[in-house]
Amino acid sequence: METRAAVSTMVMYEDESLEVHYVDGAQLQLSPCGCEFLLLKAAESRTHSRQAMGRVRQRTRFTISEYKELLVAALAFRNKYASQPYLPEELISAESKKPFFRIDSNVYWPDWSLSEAELGPGGEIIVRSKGGEATLMLASSGEDFSVEFMCNLSQNQSYRDTYGSSGGLKGDQTEHTPNGGKELTQSMSCSSTNICTQPKMYQSTTVVQHHSCYTVPSMWVYPLSLARYYWTAHVSDAEDGAETTSKAHKPDISSEARRSLLPQALPLTCPSPHLHRWKFKDPLATDEDSDLPTDLLKVMWCQGIIYRILNGTDPVIEVSPGDESVIRSNAVLNGYFTHYKYDLRRKKRKEVTYHVSSLPPDVLGQVYLVSSTVTRASSLLDTSKPCNC
Repeated sequence: METRAAVSTMVMYEDESLEVHYVDGAQLQLSPCGCEFLLLKAAESRTHSRQAMGRVRQRTRFTISEYKELLVAALAFRNKYASQPYLPEELISAESKKPFFRIDSNVYWPDWSLSEAELGPGGEIIVRSKGGEATLMLASSGEDFSVEFMCNLSQNQSYRDTYGSSGGLKGDQTEHTPNGGKELTQSMSCSSTNICTQPKMYQSTTVVQHHSCYTVPSMWVYPLSLARYYWTAHVSDAEDGAETTSKAHKPDISSEARRSLLPQALPLTCPSPHLHRWKFKDPLATDEDSDLPTDLLKVMWCQGIIYRILNGTDPVIEVSPGDESVIRSNAVLNGYFTHYKYDLRRKKRKEVTYHVSSLPPDVLGQVYLVSSTVTRASSLLDTSKPCNC
């Protein structure tokens, strides 16, 4: 099949399985662990109408070259929104790999007095860990952020059992240095015959993830608080553009609170492949297909727009249209959405409230249509609410 097939939608479910739909009718699904995939080819690529039954099921890391590009793109999306990335060496380009002897998964962030947050050209705030292993960027809207960090590639379970998730020998009591353990441990292991061997070299790569400020994973709470402090000072919606440093309180944070344990890659193989569930519908079925997922949704990409369900007592949907703004539903007031935008010229955030029953008219030439975007978000939120019956 054509490896550069255009994507129509990508859906990640609550169990972190991924479903990709292509314009030509092909479908790809990744298991929650990322280790295995199932591909349903487009109709024109089947030699027989019943060959919809001719599905391709393979281990992700061992996929043939015909499907490699599809898997690389699918994994990039999966890893951006999953709690743990899946990083098989076979699907990562040589230029993206970096050798290491040991990378500690602990990183340390600057304290409040020493932090040197950067103000980006679009109003975003950038905070870097002390050793440079991780970077957090708060969007100019102040409502979402992205992180970039070094991560060891996925390993066999035997390696993880021996070295642990941090890449160091289990039981190693070496004290962590303030730079987040960036220095490489290059100790030599010697046999009784005094023949020394260098420890095995492994690989790491850079992982990029995207998060909402509405629900923040624990490892990013402190660096996000740093970024929000500087955002309040430089990019807040203060009246007349006045700086509001005095409004932000600098708490007394211990060195331990400034430590984050970075996400680690999933193992290469899944211990329970027999539990993988595939959600494909029968392609020969005659009933009308809905364009909305029926299982509990986590993230959906459609026409360049990201829709994310933020679960809680009252589920919320958050929309990232791609222009650095954020549209979020109100958890209590059904049907209301708030659009958070940033005015670069005035260095001020604007908030616009919509209701699904009275949305603004679409304007020709807009990058995205607010009316159709909010309508789809409302529908996705309704389908993602658990049934109380």
